Amino acid sequence: MLLACAALMANAQGYKDGIDFYKIGKLDDAQELLERNLNKAETNKAEAYYYLGQIALQKGDKATASSYFDKGVQANANYAYNYVGKGAILLENNSPKEAEKLFKQAEKCSKKDPKLAIAIANAYYMADPNAYAKQIDKFSNNAFKWNSKDPDYYIFKGDDLGVKKEWGAAAGQYELAFGYEPTNIESRVKFANVDFFLNEERAVNALEELLTLVPNSALVQRELAEKYYEASNIKGNLPKAVECYGKYYNNPNHFVKDEVRYAQLLWMTKEYDKAVGVCNALIANSESPTYKFLGYRLKFYSLCDKQDWENAVNTGNEFFALPDNEATPYSVTDYSYFANALNKANRSAEALSVFEKAIAQYPDNADLKAQLASIYNQNKEYEKAAKLRKQIVESGNYTTSDLYQLASAYCRVGENTQDDNVKEDAVENARKAIKELLEKEPNDMSNLNLAARVEVLAEDNEYKGGALEYYNKLLAAVNANSGDVNAKYYYQNVYRYLATYNKNIGQMEIAKDYYKKWLENDPTNESLRKFVENLK
Repeated sequence: MLLACAALMANAQGYKDGIDFYKIGKLDDAQELLERNLNKAETNKAEAYYYLGQIALQKGDKATASSYFDKGVQANANYAYNYVGKGAILLENNSPKEAEKLFKQAEKCSKKDPKLAIAIANAYYMADPNAYAKQIDKFSNNAFKWNSKDPDYYIFKGDDLGVKKEWGAAAGQYELAFGYEPTNIESRVKFANVDFFLNEERAVNALEELLTLVPNSALVQRELAEKYYEASNIKGNLPKAVECYGKYYNNPNHFVKDEVRYAQLLWMTKEYDKAVGVCNALIANSESPTYKFLGYRLKFYSLCDKQDWENAVNTGNEFFALPDNEATPYSVTDYSYFANALNKANRSAEALSVFEKAIAQYPDNADLKAQLASIYNQNKEYEKAAKLRKQIVESGNYTTSDLYQLASAYCRVGENTQDDNVKEDAVENARKAIKELLEKEPNDMSNLNLAARVEVLAEDNEYKGGALEYYNKLLAAVNANSGDVNAKYYYQNVYRYLATYNKNIGQMEIAKDYYKKWLENDPTNESLRKFVENLK
């Protein structure tokens, strides 16, 4: 019995969720839910047909709207609102007298009903708020007269203020509406949507309170989850969005498109196994090529970030084997993830192929070129790496990091070639990049260390003094930043060069001092220790 009650509660909103979505202007979502629940035993078909008719009318399909209103009358001739719907069509057709007759017929079905009065006022408003101003005032005033605490009156006023872009005043009317009826979903959701741009926290609080009052509402679950996501700059909101989307995901009135959002949030919060589970269900159950594509993408990303490289590569292959889909083309990130997964799975040749294909599709993307250059570097294809780094800088849209990587790439080319011409050209290209780099960041230790390294390369590692200028500048920079995490490494490079250079020119006393300083910063270097101990 408990399980049966739980199932009943889960379905408690039924077609009414569709009505709620209609009332906040989400017509397609409303239509889907109304149609999904239309033939269920608990559905009031006369009411459902009325809202389906209103959706069709707002979409400009008067013939379909008329058909739905007629079906609503057939389902229950005493349900007043379908007469309002039929009258709204007559107003659209410039037949106000005939419309008035139907509105009177509706009022006979539900006398002195403030909600019905607002529905009629809204029919006039939607037809022409200026031409029917008197009728709008009449019916809205009647609604207030019959029940001054009915929320629909204040919602109607708020909607009108919203059309006029008087957002603060509109929010005030919505707040009055749910002040009189705390469980009113439409007013509180509209309040949150307007107020969110004024005060995110207050808007979220309004929805949080509403959800405690109507815990099974698909609309409220979804709206609150989205507000958490949109206000993810507030600490703790992103995990709340995931939790709220989890509840919404288990609501039978959720939408497939929101399964994508839920999977995305799970991925963003590093709940990779859950994300994969949601994506598997999406892939298996969705008939939409777009949603399947997005399901594969998020599953693939999750497996990559989980570092499950074998499954990531398998999923990546399935993802990239999907039929072409113009709505969701493969992105730079897709290619980057796939190439990285292949590289991590020791399939570097395939990774290179993916990057080359990606660059062919996105020839101006510097990130792709940088990543491909890194793989070329790993594979010791230094000239190819340097060529890509050069393209990035020559594009004109580059950073000091790009300059550093360019100089490093050419330095590696020079260090790993047996061709003197290639080496000479690499040194000159590296110097050119370093010159610009040091103009921008003259005291950066990594820049100075690289500049010195290039000069060591230029003098064939013979320590002739060509790198002295840069090593002296590096020594001054390290002395000024001795607490830097890389200080010992830089000291080792400086003292190695200074010791060897002075030894080469016969300045042994100076060389001994630098050898000792080198050892102080490289105490585990046993060969160096023995060398220093044997110095005379």
